Amino acid sequence: MVGDEASALRSLLEVNYPMENGVVRNWEDMCHVWDYTFGPKKMDLNPRDTKILLTEPPMNPTKNREKMIEVMFEKYGFAGAYVAIQAVLTLYAQ
Repeated sequence: MVGDEASALRSLLEVNYPMENGVVRNWEDMCHVWDYTFGPKKMDLNPRDTKILLTEPPMNPTKNREKMIEVMFEKYGFAGAYVAIQAVLTLYAQ
């Protein structure tokens, strides 16, 4: 259960956070979050027609970045992906 449904039943559920300090620690749960986000309940997009911008914390382990890109291309089939450090994007916004 993800999103508003999970939030409404929070007191009855064991809540699991797939990320810790900006780094994915549980890939299965992270994929549930992405399924919900990209699916018909939220964005309802066709990844094959879409490119995605992903953010990561500084010093994100290389294996984590590689796995994130692998999931975006192999599981979801995005047309393109770019990974940027969160703090750098903040500077661009100034």
